[in-house]
Amino acid sequence: MQLLFRVSTDVLSNKIDDELVLMSPTAGFYYSLDPVGSRIWELLSEKPSTVDELADRLMEEYEVDRETCLNDVLAFIDDMAARKLIVPSE
Repeated sequence: MQLLFRVSTDVLSNKIDDELVLMSPTAGFYYSLDPVGSRIWELLSEKPSTVDELADRLMEEYEVDRETCLNDVLAFIDDMAARKLIVPSE
């Protein structure tokens, strides 16, 4: 959980109301994120972060226990990495 992740440079994003819409020009797909997913995306856009760092930050902002938060962040990271929307950072 110490691997740093960052937003892929070829992903475009735009906030529309309460959700964030992502577009991957290389894949030709659009994705929309709920408010928590949008917050994780914002944090990763600010600076590369680990799953632990993201969970720590979210726990400050939301009422959630550590285990649930870590599991949710990890699931988000796995999903976004599989779609190549986020990548490991060097």
